[in-house]
Amino acid sequence: MSISLKASALAAAVGLAMLVPSVASAAEPKDCKHFRAVGSGITQSVAELMATQGAINLAENRGYTVQGEAKLEGCKAAGTFGNECAATSYACKLPH
Repeated sequence: MSISLKASALAAAVGLAMLVPSVASAAEPKDCKHFRAVGSGITQSVAELMATQGAINLAENRGYTVQGEAKLEGCKAAGTFGNECAATSYACKLPH
């Protein structure tokens, strides 16, 4: 093996070794759970918004970070406010 080829191999090995600690220290979620909220409104679109945003707010107010978007579970006609919808969010507590 020539000297330049040995130096290239050594440089590549050192570069790879420098990457390993940064990959290992990537933040892993500690605690994850689902949050469910119900929203109501005169129209179905208002009830959907209240439910999905409620699921996000519920998780964030408890110190969790929402992963992705809140998912609407379903809606039904309800008495006084017209429509009622339920939504869930999935959130994790991330290390600082």
